[in-house]
Amino acid sequence: MNKLSKVLTLAIFSAASLVSNVSADSSIFAGPYVGAKLSIAGVEMDGAYNDPDQEVHSKDSGQTGMIGQFGSLEAGWSLVGSGAAFVTVGTVYTPTGDASFAAKDIGGGKNVTFELSDLMEVFIEPSIAVTDSTAVFIHAGYSEGELSVKGTDVQNQTKSLEGTTISGGLKLVTDNNIFIKAEAGMTTYDNFKVTSITGVNGNTTANATADTEVAFGALTVGLQF
Repeated sequence: MNKLSKVLTLAIFSAASLVSNVSADSSIFAGPYVGAKLSIAGVEMDGAYNDPDQEVHSKDSGQTGMIGQFGSLEAGWSLVGSGAAFVTVGTVYTPTGDASFAAKDIGGGKNVTFELSDLMEVFIEPSIAVTDSTAVFIHAGYSEGELSVKGTDVQNQTKSLEGTTISGGLKLVTDNNIFIKAEAGMTTYDNFKVTSITGVNGNTTANATADTEVAFGALTVGLQF
């Protein structure tokens, strides 16, 4: 995560250096936009399983995850000045996606399934126009969502997720006010705990904890107003 942040920061400062030699006008980005966003994401969870009823190896660790597609709605507003630099603020909502996957590797081999849903992000994007219709940006966001836990070896439950997103990329507006944005980045969610997993003695005293990271590439297409 820190390495990605450094790379994106370096990219935006490199763009700033380029702008010092190019007179670009950011006015085409002014105002609101809405768009549909398609992301291809890899979800990775690093977790630990604990069964207090198990006499030997009561604690174990493992990884699980998946790669899938997510459809989102994005809306934002860009505040521009007289030069190349401008700032965009906005929100992204992801109702659901291809985000259901088995979690037995961090659930002690039990029948446990995770599903991500209702992901909501608010963000800010410092941006620099490199031409009169193209800009580079770095993106920082705060996300909330839900993680549904289901299976024959666990009591169904829903966990709240909170995390931060960092990304960077390129956006442009065409003469027909078509807005296009391409980006790549990562979201890191806070640790969560799943309880009431059926343990070795049939009691629901086992539990699992996990950290979640989502690496993604995304394309947004919409209208600039």
